[in-house]
Amino acid sequence: DFKLEFGKLNGQILLADEVSPDTCRLWDLKTGEKLDKDRFRRELGDLVEGYTKVLERIK
Repeated sequence: DFKLEFGKLNGQILLADEVSPDTCRLWDLKTGEKLDKDRFRRELGDLVEGYTKVLERIK
């Protein structure tokens, strides 16, 4: 899942948010490994390592 933030600027609807491991829940499809901030919140592994894996996949 992920969150989006909307607003209005000069009468137009504006979508302004980032797509990152902080705003989405990301899992490895094959292993089920969590690659988002839940790694930190649930002590499931190194947060930087998880974020690095996400970065490598989107390069």
